[in-house]
Amino acid sequence: MRKKNKTFDCVEMKRQIQEQIYKETKDMTHEELLEYFRKRIANSRFASFLQQSENLQQIKSFRR
Repeated sequence: MRKKNKTFDCVEMKRQIQEQIYKETKDMTHEELLEYFRKRIANSRFASFLQQSENLQQIKSFRR
């Protein structure tokens, strides 16, 4: 089996992102931390998907 040269290291990228988030949030209160993640999610590429999911949950709970 030949060893492939990696051009992208996913694990290293994950560690860098975690380190950056830690630096940004290490001195935050619980409330500030929740707001930080709410803003990050709202501005992410998954925001529309999450909004649709929340809407579906509201519809399901309304039907009961």
